[in-house]
Amino acid sequence: MTTMLRRVPQYLCQVQRLQQQVPLRLRSTAHADAQYAAEPTDKPVDWDNAKPYSAIPGPKSNPFVGGLMSFLPGGEFYKVKLEDMFDTLASYGPVAKMAGIMGRPDIVLLSDPKEIEIALRNEGTWPIRQGADSLQYYFENRRKGLPMSLVSSQGKEWQEFRTAVNQVMMQPRNIKQYVEPIDSVTQEIIDRMRRIRDENSLMPANFSDELAKWALESITLVALDAKLGCISDNPNPDGAKMVQCSHTVFDSMYKLDVLPSPWKFVSTPHFRKFTKAMDGITEISSKYVKAGMERLKNVPATELKDRSYSVLENLLIKTEDPDRAVAMALDMMLAGIDTTSTVVATVLYQLATNPEKQKTLQEELDRVIPDKRKPLTKEQLEELKYMRACIKETMRIMPIIIGNSRTSVKDLVLGGYQIPAGTMLNTPNYFLGRNEKYFPRAKEFLPERWLPGAPDLKCKNPFAYLPFGFGPRMCVGRRFADLEIETIVAKVFRNFNLEWNNPPAALKMQVVLVFADPLRFKVTDRA
Repeated sequence: MTTMLRRVPQYLCQVQRLQQQVPLRLRSTAHADAQYAAEPTDKPVDWDNAKPYSAIPGPKSNPFVGGLMSFLPGGEFYKVKLEDMFDTLASYGPVAKMAGIMGRPDIVLLSDPKEIEIALRNEGTWPIRQGADSLQYYFENRRKGLPMSLVSSQGKEWQEFRTAVNQVMMQPRNIKQYVEPIDSVTQEIIDRMRRIRDENSLMPANFSDELAKWALESITLVALDAKLGCISDNPNPDGAKMVQCSHTVFDSMYKLDVLPSPWKFVSTPHFRKFTKAMDGITEISSKYVKAGMERLKNVPATELKDRSYSVLENLLIKTEDPDRAVAMALDMMLAGIDTTSTVVATVLYQLATNPEKQKTLQEELDRVIPDKRKPLTKEQLEELKYMRACIKETMRIMPIIIGNSRTSVKDLVLGGYQIPAGTMLNTPNYFLGRNEKYFPRAKEFLPERWLPGAPDLKCKNPFAYLPFGFGPRMCVGRRFADLEIETIVAKVFRNFNLEWNNPPAALKMQVVLVFADPLRFKVTDRA
């Protein structure tokens, strides 16, 4: 043990020695690097010729309060939007550093895809992707009997869980069985859009909530093997509570983990709201997982062999642990409501504000889906190449996540600087996606760039566009998210014309992108 510790970077050893001297909330979220970082290997060949970590450019910091001064009146990030803050940080160079605040580690921003590729291809067998500290604390302390989620777990625990989940979440046959149920849920939101538009065919001011209900109804089919009925005019109370709790969690995570907050030292109102909302999601998820277990127990033995198992049932079988199914359900709820509904909102917005692209999409939809009254099929979805290009282009120009995060597991040289193992790295999706250096005509909505035959528009480096992450820790629910998004986009534009007759929508980046203005689309029926 002593020999190994000598080889661990000095600051990691300090974290281990200081764990008993800091508040519990700090200890619960500061130990992951020390516990799970891979044993260091030899230094990179160019290490000695690289500039030291301390030389990485970035905003000024203070040895006592770190980067806090930048967020106070007079600081360069005072009242600056998150996406603009990352753009400013990227202006310091392809590798830039923002000093940690209130117990948080430094963040090293990588705004050059070449450096991003080096970092991601050296993340090791057990990549470290630190989830939000608030989530980490919740699982470790508030729900001690519940296993860590995929988002929060690290090392061997993460690998064992992810291996079991991959066998369920990444199998095409498991996705295929949900095409018809997702289509059915999506038809409900199509019918509801007709009912809730006003006399001028405008969607109500709370249309974003309607999309969140659709996303929840879709993901609960997968994660909880249940239909909550939250799209109906008389929604299930569990569904309404789940949507509200999800909104509260994301809003609180922004205030706890992005903005400066003392929650690790003292309980704050936002911290209490967060834990109450997480308790709500956990309790509802546990109830439906338990119901799924009972259904599985009651399956006659004669039907077990030939029966088609749901994702929840497969998770229960593969993990042999109902608490794992609850933890995975929590991940899917948190990752599949606000995120998926926001992606859909951005696609609707881009196509409503680019009517010529909407027309091109509708020509494809009319050809592939001649009868809009019939359920969509897997084969039809696979044919909709222009539609998928529209979705990809939207996720480039309006990424809903500010960036991808990793913690280096070994010493690296990035941009000519020494990056010690255990450094938190981040990529600025918003900055990269709108950068002319990597995307010609970057400010224009051009789905054609993702299709064959447009070489002048192609992405110049694939590591400039990673909406679902990269490597072993890329989004495990990507296939289901794709199915949900593609289904609703196809059905909306096969049934309706969308117009945006308002000034450009105001946006703000928090944990995920948020529309600050109501989504008052004009929705008219198509023949």
